[in-house]
Amino acid sequence: TLLYTIKFETPDNHMDIDDHSEDYPEDYPEDYSEDHSEDRLHSECYGPFIAYFLKKLHPSLSDKEMLSKKDIDGFKGSMAKGLYVFYMMNDTEPELKRYPIYVGVTGRSFHERFRDHAQRGVIRKVREGSYPENVTDYKLYVWTLETTPIVAKYLESVFLMSWDFPLNIGENEEERTDLDTSPQLKPEDNKYNFDFNWDKYFEEIRNVNNQYKNEVR
Repeated sequence: TLLYTIKFETPDNHMDIDDHSEDYPEDYPEDYSEDHSEDRLHSECYGPFIAYFLKKLHPSLSDKEMLSKKDIDGFKGSMAKGLYVFYMMNDTEPELKRYPIYVGVTGRSFHERFRDHAQRGVIRKVREGSYPENVTDYKLYVWTLETTPIVAKYLESVFLMSWDFPLNIGENEEERTDLDTSPQLKPEDNKYNFDFNWDKYFEEIRNVNNQYKNEVR
């Protein structure tokens, strides 16, 4: 069902791979504006499109802070596993804007993974005030998508190739200490650096999967 859901135009049992590379499209149109330069590829600026994309996949949307043990224990769907995206939001603003800051996958439960983040990851950094350094009054929330580890890892890689998430490393290089609250782009403005042929990619995955099944018989 998932493969058909994400067709639109316009992690083993303990898989927690949080090392991620930067890649940008080389064939932008000639009239590609300065607003789409590299420093505009921050994930925060593309929050509306990321939200649009994830909602097409029917993620669980948490509208409460994810900082305390009570928050983690009470998170709906916490025993599921798959893809998750932490985002920040200032709920005192008249127009709520979601700023994605970290994408990850887990082959354990979201509950277990979020407990890790509370001890030495994103949740701890936000709770202790080490992130973000430039703004206050922003709270931490999370989107989760229940799916298989393989699909979750594929989607995570696509996200990290497309945008620079401030708290991801590896494929996103160094962490950023500030939250980019620049004006966010509309979903349609993201089409140049998220222009993927989904049918082609998933057909390749299916072919590899079928080949593997035939070889291990």
